[in-house]
Amino acid sequence: PAAGSLFDHWGGADGASVSSANTIVMNGNKSVKAVFSKLTYPLNITVNPEGTGTVTPELVIKAGKDYEHGQTVRLTATPTTAGYLFTDWGGDLSGSENPAELLIDSAKSVTANFAEAKMEIVTQPAASIAGQTLGGFPTVKVTTKADGTPIPNVAINVTEKNGLPFQGIKTVLTNAEGMAVFNDLVFYEGTYKLVFSSNNLSNIESDFFPVSVAGAGSVENPYLIHNLYGLMYIETHLDACFRIENDIDASDTADPTYNGGEGWLPIGQTETGFSGKIDGNDKTISGLYINRPNEDFVGFIKSIRTAVRQVLIKDLHLTGVDMIGREYVGGLIGGITADDTSLIENCSVTGHIAGTSSTGGMFGGLRGTVTNCHTDTIVSAGVGAWYTGGLAGFASSATITKCFAFGSVTGQYAVGGLLGTTEGCSINQCYAFADVNSLTEVAESSMIGGFAGWLQAGSTVADCYSRSIVDGKNSVAGFCGQLADSTVERCYSTGAVTSSGTHGGFIALTYGITSITHCYYDSDTSQCSDTGNGDPMTTAEMQDWENYNEWDFTAVWNISPAINDGYPYLRNTPAE
Repeated sequence: PAAGSLFDHWGGADGASVSSANTIVMNGNKSVKAVFSKLTYPLNITVNPEGTGTVTPELVIKAGKDYEHGQTVRLTATPTTAGYLFTDWGGDLSGSENPAELLIDSAKSVTANFAEAKMEIVTQPAASIAGQTLGGFPTVKVTTKADGTPIPNVAINVTEKNGLPFQGIKTVLTNAEGMAVFNDLVFYEGTYKLVFSSNNLSNIESDFFPVSVAGAGSVENPYLIHNLYGLMYIETHLDACFRIENDIDASDTADPTYNGGEGWLPIGQTETGFSGKIDGNDKTISGLYINRPNEDFVGFIKSIRTAVRQVLIKDLHLTGVDMIGREYVGGLIGGITADDTSLIENCSVTGHIAGTSSTGGMFGGLRGTVTNCHTDTIVSAGVGAWYTGGLAGFASSATITKCFAFGSVTGQYAVGGLLGTTEGCSINQCYAFADVNSLTEVAESSMIGGFAGWLQAGSTVADCYSRSIVDGKNSVAGFCGQLADSTVERCYSTGAVTSSGTHGGFIALTYGITSITHCYYDSDTSQCSDTGNGDPMTTAEMQDWENYNEWDFTAVWNISPAINDGYPYLRNTPAE
């Protein structure tokens, strides 16, 4: 027989003729067959101490079953008593590897040894810098309680106590010295506590450790922001430069325990407000919540008040905001009060913003320069409120270019799809596409416009349009409720106009020295026919570029049946 086999009997047609001495009489042709069988051996498994664990062999239903010679069995030892761990094998199997493989070439007896164990932190995590490998290399040691013998091959898991995210290998096996070393963990700014766990052992926690914001706060080396903690850090360095490194979930600000239920504390809680620079890096901050109905200047940023240096905020996007304030409430900035020092570009806001006066989707109060910004917001203001707009509530000495607003705007006085009111502003290549309404619970409202509620004090508007639907009491119009000492040229409106008082297809009322040049409104959709404050055209006429006198359809405007419902659209400002 070959190794591992045993001769069993003779078979074949003449197998029965073979004698017990293995001879056969050859008195003719014979056919015999030698039949062999595999040797089998028992595998006996015990657990030490008894009852502290189990051993699961692959292919074995229960301990003690015979195995064929040459078969390999994989054995897995699992502790079943709290506080005990597998330590090593005994009998015909040695070492601490688990699972372990055993070659069956004879009868085998194996003992799985378990011992009461303890887990302790021998190296605490150290303070670190965001985005860099955590200092100190947190290390956990596992030993037997009885004599401190190291237990190798124990899987140690690490998590953060509050579920905060981090990077790196989060499960490490103990080495021959019983040590599990976590040498590649990366955290972002904040304060953390680690929790180490292992099957069958009680969890242990590290000390708290800080992770500092990376960067120096300069233009060349800005502070790098990765999370909500980093956003809060801006408050402590209001004149520094920052860059958002990834999308940030700010929904924790809506937790009733966050700041006593008041939500996010707007950045700039000083007399000068925020005076630095934020590069949003085209990242998104989502779920920002503010509940401060008795506070003024409410927004992601409270205010910009300094004229010492230019403040720059660019490429920053806020989604799903939910904000309530009193006066000067805006999704991005509550109020900018410093003249000509702020530049806001390529920013956006979506969500709900509510206030009592000077309330806007992006700005409550606006000065400076804004370009390529847009909102899709529900903006609402209460009884007696002035200046409510889809982009800004109150704008003064501002330059606004290539901006647009969607959503809805509701207020009482000076309510507009893009702007509530303006003083001395220059507005170019912008549009509004919103539902603009006055409050239904009041008997009086005025200056309700699809684009702006009240344009005044030397404001100029050129190459803009409104697709807003407008509903109000007095001085209600598709583009502007009231125009005072200001200029509008090459603009149009298309929305329905509903009013119980003074109203107009394009502009309802004018005061002072005003100029309305080459402006039009859709008489079909607005159900208006007034002239003098913008000329009426039918929908078909509005969709024919040849009817727009002195308009630049080469560099500024374009028209296509497939875009903007066939109405003119701005080449440099994305249409719906």
